[in-house]
Amino acid sequence: MSVTFMNSDEPNFIWKNLNALIDMECIIESELPDILPNKRYETYSVVGRNGELTETFNDYEPFDFEIKDISVPYDRLQEVKRWLTGKSKLITHNDEDKYLDAVCSMSKAVSFENEWGCFYKFDVVFRCQPLKKRVNEPPKIITSSRIDFTDSGDELAHPYFEIDSKGGNLSLTIGVKTILLQNTLTGMITVDTELGKAMQEGAPLFTRGDWPTISPGKNRLIVSGNFQEIKLWNRSVYL
Repeated sequence: MSVTFMNSDEPNFIWKNLNALIDMECIIESELPDILPNKRYETYSVVGRNGELTETFNDYEPFDFEIKDISVPYDRLQEVKRWLTGKSKLITHNDEDKYLDAVCSMSKAVSFENEWGCFYKFDVVFRCQPLKKRVNEPPKIITSSRIDFTDSGDELAHPYFEIDSKGGNLSLTIGVKTILLQNTLTGMITVDTELGKAMQEGAPLFTRGDWPTISPGKNRLIVSGNFQEIKLWNRSVYL
């Protein structure tokens, strides 16, 4: 993977851990956009009231990310076709420390145009989840029952924990939200607040309460119970 070999002034992208320019010999003639996702609003009218009311749960809509005017050598075409399929992380040259979860060419077929038998030219569309995440985000190592930390993201994040438990009940509190992990065994626990799952030895744990979220800016994690060490990934999200 050639993630680090991207210039900010040269259109390029990473897909399936392969660099379009270096690994796949793709030349991109058009600049890649930076897209701001659209926040989802519900609108409704009230009889006797002018205009309309709006309501949002602060969630965002997915969007199409189109990369135009890509050229590939004739002898790399089949390889590029196989590469530009499925689901993966999309990293672009103008924001190379973040990625978008995406599906390639979901909305339309890709047309490959033969240019004098030497190379093919085409456009490609990625259907992207709205918020970016950091590439290779390092975890915070926690050995005490309380830690203050800062999140650099733009919206609420759903953290991920790996907990080396000593057994018994454990609780995790961030802000006003607390999740209680009941009757844990000695050993490793994973807690995915985005999926709402706590697992140990391949089986779900019984939980009570609310899954904690992380706000942009300052946060405090309070842990109750016996543990050896906790690894915390903020999973910060960016517009």
